[in-house]
Amino acid sequence: MQFSIGISKYLISVTLIFLPLSMFVSSTLTSTRSKESLLRCGQRTKNSSFYPNFVQVMESLAREIKEKHYATAYITYPPPLVYGLAQCHRDLSSSDCEVCFSASRKRAHSCLPADSALIFLDGCFLRYDNYNFFNESVNSKTDAVNCTAQFLEGDESLSQQFQLKFAEVVMDLTNQAKQNGGFAIVEGKGGISTVYALAQCWKTLSKQGCNQCLDTASDALKQCKDGSEGRAMLAGCFVRYSTERFFSSDNHSKDHHGDISKITIVIIAGVSAFTAFTCVGAFIGYKRLSKMKKGRISLGDGSRISSLNFKYEMLERATDFFDNSRKLGQGGAGSVFRGTLPDGRDVAVKKLFFNTRQWVDQFFNEVNLISGIQHKNVVRLLGCSIEGPESLLVYEYVPNRSLDQILFVKNTIHILSWQQRFNIICGTAEGLAYLHGGSGTKIIHRDIKTSNILLDEKLTPKIADFGLARCIASDKSHVSTGIAGTLGYMAPEYLVRGQLTEMTDVYAFGVLVIEIASGRKNNVFSESSTSVLHTVWRHYKTNRITQSIDPGLKSRFPENEASKVLQIGLLCTQAHVALRPSMSEVVHMLNNSYCVIPSPKQPPFLNSSAIGPADNSKGSSMSSFKSFVSATQDKNHSLLLQAFKPS
Repeated sequence: MQFSIGISKYLISVTLIFLPLSMFVSSTLTSTRSKESLLRCGQRTKNSSFYPNFVQVMESLAREIKEKHYATAYITYPPPLVYGLAQCHRDLSSSDCEVCFSASRKRAHSCLPADSALIFLDGCFLRYDNYNFFNESVNSKTDAVNCTAQFLEGDESLSQQFQLKFAEVVMDLTNQAKQNGGFAIVEGKGGISTVYALAQCWKTLSKQGCNQCLDTASDALKQCKDGSEGRAMLAGCFVRYSTERFFSSDNHSKDHHGDISKITIVIIAGVSAFTAFTCVGAFIGYKRLSKMKKGRISLGDGSRISSLNFKYEMLERATDFFDNSRKLGQGGAGSVFRGTLPDGRDVAVKKLFFNTRQWVDQFFNEVNLISGIQHKNVVRLLGCSIEGPESLLVYEYVPNRSLDQILFVKNTIHILSWQQRFNIICGTAEGLAYLHGGSGTKIIHRDIKTSNILLDEKLTPKIADFGLARCIASDKSHVSTGIAGTLGYMAPEYLVRGQLTEMTDVYAFGVLVIEIASGRKNNVFSESSTSVLHTVWRHYKTNRITQSIDPGLKSRFPENEASKVLQIGLLCTQAHVALRPSMSEVVHMLNNSYCVIPSPKQPPFLNSSAIGPADNSKGSSMSSFKSFVSATQDKNHSLLLQAFKPS
């Protein structure tokens, strides 16, 4: 708590001394215009392709709205359809428009995984949907009116005077907006009270559609005629009136002394608001740190937290606002972009958009586990940002893509030599051995595969993507978790019983080794070919194991070393945990040319249906799997057998 209070005092004192007074005024106006007027979320979607399309639409809107105060974007292929529209009210400055859009974008993320959302803030509008709504002026499913409490309640005479004033202002507003391209502000002075009003049509409407929306909105606001404030929020426009001035205008009359007084009041209010905001922020920071200490992020002292923090806006600029030309890759939880920091450093920015508790946990998990790890074969986390529309992770930039892209992408110009493959296998083994105990904490990666091995300029391998990783206490042999990972790399005891140990990573490493050496992907549901693990086992049993080596190498490899590597791969993929070596033992076997490699005792476990009808021998991997299932007596075995039986 002392840390948070100290931070708040420091922020307040520094801000009050050095921050220009104009920023207090701007901050106050912006916060007023970013107030939420209406938020409606649509139906939940289970289509996993929706999220990448949603993100692309939001990125396009963010780029375009900076220049024109409004933006449209849509994606029709690949499906599903996502259409987006954003617009700021014409009286907002460019900077206030960006702030308002950013606030509405955050609210849009709160609707995920809904396939649509409608957000009205007092200064801007944002909508996304699964159909083209750009020309809608009214929509009974989305249109809304919001009225405040009755004005001058109990005095019928004054109330009637106000109603006449209200009607006059709204009529004048509507007429001016129709003649002024869909925008108008009116100050109805005199009488019982000044009435301020604003109308704004969306740019996508035709003139006829805008006029229809304005007429419908003014009629709808009649139900608010007794209130001091009202908002009509329609599919194609926004109309608001209030007895308090809420917009920016250069056209209203000014009284010099009055302006000085107003500015003074705004400055005082701004200072008070900022002080309160900072104190609240410190309290929230304290609560957040408390949660971190209880199991989310444990980053140590304040200097450590500060060194990890990146500003969202800086990372936006570093990646050209997450431009597609800078995209390095994309997964189910988000995308990775290359960024260039102001100091010239290249970084990889992983952008996540959360719609489930699981994804939020993955973010905190990744920060918590690897923020302090420094090993040449583990990708280094430089920091994170959690304040923008999406949460961001910042990693060191690894220029040579992933191992998956080099090994398995067709027509690749780079065919890895045997020595390069051997070095990648050894480096990955050393990185995993470090994670399993060398760092002082036992970390299980849980998703070792070729796409999670990145290669630097010297083709040094670096283990990446710790979203699924878990820690195991030194006094526990395993932890039980829900099944997560990639089919083809998951060990049998984990698939069947959910038992997670370091041997889960050992199994995945064994698959990785065989893929690297053979140049073949372990396609677990391929019906056209025999499993690569089964092929290597068959060659091993007939003393022809080096025939499994990638033919692209054209026999340019040392046979003894290649044979040893494939045999280690088979050892790591044994169905029984006790038959697999630890990663430290694997490192020793790889680096010691005189080490005797134990013989695999059984075929590799195959979590696939890739065994052909002819593979019904007594020693087949499916027989081994059936024996394993029979021995473990788990209630899910019959389901697994059904899923993995030969085609």
